[in-house]
Amino acid sequence: MKRLLLPLFVVGALAVAPARAQAPGLLLQATDDHPGRIALVVAGPPATVVTLSEVTGVPTAVGVVTLDAAGQATVPRAADWRCSERTRRFHAEGADGLAADAAVRTPGCADRYRAAVRPVHPRVGRPVTVHVTDTFRLGGVRATACARGPARVRRCGRLRLREDETRAAVRLRLPRAGAWRLAVEVGGRRRARERVRVRPPDRHRSLLATGDSMIQIVDGFLKRRLASDKVGVRSDARISTGLSKPSMFDWPRHAKAQARSLHPDVTVMFIGANDGFPFGSTQCCGGAWVKAYARRASAMMATYARHGAGSVYWNLLPAPRGARFRRVFVAVNHALRIAARRHPGLFRLVDLPKTFTPGYRFRQTIRWHASTVSVRQDDGVHLNAEGASIAATLIIRQMHRDGVL
Repeated sequence: MKRLLLPLFVVGALAVAPARAQAPGLLLQATDDHPGRIALVVAGPPATVVTLSEVTGVPTAVGVVTLDAAGQATVPRAADWRCSERTRRFHAEGADGLAADAAVRTPGCADRYRAAVRPVHPRVGRPVTVHVTDTFRLGGVRATACARGPARVRRCGRLRLREDETRAAVRLRLPRAGAWRLAVEVGGRRRARERVRVRPPDRHRSLLATGDSMIQIVDGFLKRRLASDKVGVRSDARISTGLSKPSMFDWPRHAKAQARSLHPDVTVMFIGANDGFPFGSTQCCGGAWVKAYARRASAMMATYARHGAGSVYWNLLPAPRGARFRRVFVAVNHALRIAARRHPGLFRLVDLPKTFTPGYRFRQTIRWHASTVSVRQDDGVHLNAEGASIAATLIIRQMHRDGVL
């Protein structure tokens, strides 16, 4: 019997050894499927703690992950693409000496930035919007857009793409008809080019003043004061309507009809005093409601902008007297700020609260041109004639600063 124990022991040892040799190691994969991002995918024994690092150039820690029950873990943003180093190498280190390496080559930066001019066929005397798009979707850069035209006339403007922003825009006035060449510089190097032909001037301009009852009286002052600038003002006030009341009046649909029939060069919108109604089951005035309102407002902004042919001025709501209205007005203004960021260069928020209700506290009177003026109606919501006159002045000033007038 003693002679039989040794062979059994040996067989048992031989059976264990192959099992250990076949134990899974670590697998590491680096991908550039998402623009601007390098993702790392790790596979191995479940519950293994893995340390990830980049070994290209100076070694850099990426992070520590624990493999799930399926033996996998993903780091969707392990690193950002670079212009200087395109081939990137990564290392994974686990317990018991497990390790793996991976490499990936990211796209070059020659076509990273794109430029577009809107409107496509601009006229002398009207601003053009230069859109710059970062196809890497990383942002975090400053750029200069310069246009050179007939007789070597040159116009430049600066813009900034914040971190993780895809688009930014700047407005330029091209004062001569003819062919212009546009160049966008980032980091001192030309990254995008575009050509645009500017048409001769058209003296007539149209302005649409629209919204709910908040635009009333303001539209009359705009009409009288812009007559000298040869601007035709069309008023379209829809009393008691709102973006959150589509069953009563469908504003996005109406905006499309306005843009299609009137082709306004400028649209001034003042609305929101009647809002606060739910979007389906989404009640006012939390984050979900704000996002829903922003989506609706954003769609209208794009409609009025008409692919860059129009400029949009949307008035923020001054603080009301009543607390119930205040809650809605704060949510509406928040939503409009979110929507405005989606249309750089084409859209302007007019900050009426800064003048009428500093600190967003209701005021019946304000100081204007060294005088104390009552600016609100008895309901504590609408502007009276004096207030509407001041609001029209602020809107027109902003349009002159933007070169729209």
